Amino acid sequence: MKRKGAIQMSLGFIITVVFAVVLLSLTIYWIQGFFTGLEPLTVDLTQQAQDEISKVFRTSDKNFAIWPSRYTLDPGSKIIMSAGIKNNDKEGRKLFYVISVISSSTDTSLDTDDMQKWVLVPGDATTIDPAASTNVDMAIDIPSNTPQGNYLFKAYACYGTTAAEAGDPEDCTIESVNIWGSPHPVTISIEG
Repeated sequence: MKRKGAIQMSLGFIITVVFAVVLLSLTIYWIQGFFTGLEPLTVDLTQQAQDEISKVFRTSDKNFAIWPSRYTLDPGSKIIMSAGIKNNDKEGRKLFYVISVISSSTDTSLDTDDMQKWVLVPGDATTIDPAASTNVDMAIDIPSNTPQGNYLFKAYACYGTTAAEAGDPEDCTIESVNIWGSPHPVTISIEG
């Protein structure tokens, strides 16, 4: 009789352990799926952008560059990119720069004023010594309800011998007398 009870108890124990292992496996699988869905939707290209901009400055006489100039995102994503400025001022002055990214056009029904709200650029002027270069990070944050299509922006750099002379990013446009380099187009394509 004692022997039959021992077998029944160990069989119950084995079933309990198997059931616990199955529940633990299902819980781990569910948690992995949950955290995969919470992965950040930010595409950070700053390191790659800095490498590409450095290559542009080494192999050309350009003094303003943006990378990437074209990128495809899903709605609700954010891209962090870089603008590079090379101070090749003919007078050898230490200069201040601001970066501006202005919404230009879209092939959707969205208004360019709404697109402008996506742009995140530093508000303060950056100082660059003569014959030096620097990168400035900027971002475009796409709302989750953005329709599929192409969104075009223009990136500008403006300079001055003082921060006040360089101005604010919103003042740096194609009409600026202190524009540095050529304006660069940036195209964000929304898919998904």
